[in-house]
Amino acid sequence: MDDQNDPMKEPVDPRRDPLRELQARVEAAIDEARPKIRRALAELDERVDEAMQELRPKAQAAVREVQPRIDEFVADVQPRLDTLLKKLQEKIDEIRREMNARAARHRPDGTSLGELPPPGGMDGPGEPGTMP
Repeated sequence: MDDQNDPMKEPVDPRRDPLRELQARVEAAIDEARPKIRRALAELDERVDEAMQELRPKAQAAVREVQPRIDEFVADVQPRLDTLLKKLQEKIDEIRREMNARAARHRPDGTSLGELPPPGGMDGPGEPGTMP
């Protein structure tokens, strides 16, 4: 291959920096594209706003339509949850009493093994039916 026809061996003009030239062309292309991008984004925002204005009343109507069923479901489930919570609390109290009885046993030297703190002394769940 002839070295004179090799494009990789072309003499580089010291006054021309190919990297700076490329950077300038990229920046010019970006500057040219910015207004088009801004217009496209503005159009998109406008379309989204229009769609939201159209959908908002439908969504609000759907919420109003299902709200009575949600209220009914909560009214049906709340007593069951309260009963379950009460049973759980009773079971916890029973286990606490059993653990306290075990802890109240004395060592052979007559000292107590200790007790668990009384219920309500800790931050725990509230009374049944107090859920918001």
